[in-house]
Amino acid sequence: MANTKEFFLNVTQRIFSNWTALRMAVEHGMGSKDRAVDFCPYITDVIYMNDDFSSDDLAVELEEYMDREFQTELQDNSAKEIAEILMNFYHYCHDGYEETAKAEMNKLPQLQPWILSRDEIKQRTSNLRPINDDSSSDSEEENGNSMETAATNASDWVEVKTRRKK
Repeated sequence: MANTKEFFLNVTQRIFSNWTALRMAVEHGMGSKDRAVDFCPYITDVIYMNDDFSSDDLAVELEEYMDREFQTELQDNSAKEIAEILMNFYHYCHDGYEETAKAEMNKLPQLQPWILSRDEIKQRTSNLRPINDDSSSDSEEENGNSMETAATNASDWVEVKTRRKK
């Protein structure tokens, strides 16, 4: 894998975007979305700068960040679970198990876009390609409404836009 740190950052984003404690902290105003977005590269850097980091060390770091940046005390053992998953991926990347890392990433839940920065959202949506679908109903077009869809090659995510005729 040419750039393991970039791959690992993508894994971290995917995991954090599905972490209920983090999402709830943002949704309930305990911390900003920007802090959640920054959390991903921060943890990636912490792990890559400390070769002898254990999952227990990482769990402590996750808990401290959540407490410091989101005024959230975790009591559900999720930091330990997240730390173990991240450390497994780090070892796959560090030890050169590219196929295992990719296979395990495919088992993770899909990336939730709430954790992406505006620039990342723009970058991902600029790579959308139109899907030609002639199955729109005549009644939609008569009412002046039609649906336009686009999807990326890399995921199953589909953006649906309403287009109104004037």
